Amino acid sequence: MKLISPVNKQPFQRNAQDKATILVEGLIEKGNKQVTLSAVPLKGGISKTITTTVENANFSIPFSVTKGYYTLSVSNDSESVSVVVAIGDIFGIKGHSFTEGLGTKFCKDERVIIPASRFEDMTDTTLYQKTGFISMTEFSASTATDYTSIEDHINFAINRGIWGRLGDLLVAQNDCPVAFYHAGFGGSTLEQWAKSARFESFEHSFVNSSKRMPIIKLLNTLKFLVPRTGIRGILSIHGDNDKFITNDPNVIADEYKTIIDTARNESNLPNLHFVLAPSITDYQEHLGIIDGTIKAVVEGTNISMGPDIYLYDNSLRLEDKLHLNEKGEQKAAEDFAKVLGSTYLTKAQPFTINNNLNEPTNMVVSSSSTVDEKPNTTTQKDSDEVTKILLGILAFVLTFTFLKLLIAKIQSSS
Repeated sequence: MKLISPVNKQPFQRNAQDKATILVEGLIEKGNKQVTLSAVPLKGGISKTITTTVENANFSIPFSVTKGYYTLSVSNDSESVSVVVAIGDIFGIKGHSFTEGLGTKFCKDERVIIPASRFEDMTDTTLYQKTGFISMTEFSASTATDYTSIEDHINFAINRGIWGRLGDLLVAQNDCPVAFYHAGFGGSTLEQWAKSARFESFEHSFVNSSKRMPIIKLLNTLKFLVPRTGIRGILSIHGDNDKFITNDPNVIADEYKTIIDTARNESNLPNLHFVLAPSITDYQEHLGIIDGTIKAVVEGTNISMGPDIYLYDNSLRLEDKLHLNEKGEQKAAEDFAKVLGSTYLTKAQPFTINNNLNEPTNMVVSSSSTVDEKPNTTTQKDSDEVTKILLGILAFVLTFTFLKLLIAKIQSSS
């Protein structure tokens, strides 16, 4: 038996009811066509098993699972295959160098997943020129299916970064897995992100506008990874590189609007939530950056204010008095965790996949399962029949009215 989807350690975005519907796809190579799907909790979650008979050797079965970290097994009378799946929250990451580094060594909980969107060393600028999705030479719908093919070779991603630390905090906070898709671009500015959103060319030593960098990394994430997993929202950090360009809050707000609108429109995710964290040193001299970020949040929709990283003093920064040290990254993680608390979860409408699919009606559910999902009682066929009846009634009423008017006219004429 071959399991095509999901792949091992694939994350899925939970919906408002803490569930996700996984489309389990595979191929029976021997044995009968009675397929059993079983989700066994590794950490958190509710065990569940269904058995259904498929029509063909190629099968595609929707399977609704509660938030948690599971071994998903698929079997028949002759074969069995299993993978790990994670039902929880998924975040995309965008911004400048403060978003770089994954901090994977700080993940103590295996439910923190940072898959194939991880990047090569951001200090090697030649890597920027290979692709808009640095760690993959050709990023496509095909390569996006493999979440474990990219190895993290450099210490930068392991030993630096906010997101691994944040992952551990969110896992504990919400008792479910969390995944991050990294689309940050060190050295980039809001102006560059906005220009690339508008397909405008610009000159830069390593941000290659001909490849639509830097926004192409975020768009690739939204177009290729997210349709297979879902997403909760985008976490953004900008400001430090923008102070050399403008201090006009209207310019900053307009650039954010361009970036956000482009991301939503091109990915067909109109309600995609953004969290904007302002980050700038000597902020008293560059208040336009802060005010512009606030303006973007206040005037936009489905946007939240992120942590005030611009308030971090030198005790939280490296010797360059700009980038965050370990204490600073830990504080940023803690501050993001506060922003992403229960209030945020009620505001950020998650995008989930296959959420309209029903499980097979001919299934047998094991006694250990918890099943409160029921197939819709009104099908499309039922809806079509009702529509036909209503149209028939309307036609009869119109015909009857016309005949009454016609008879009345004839009688008045005679």
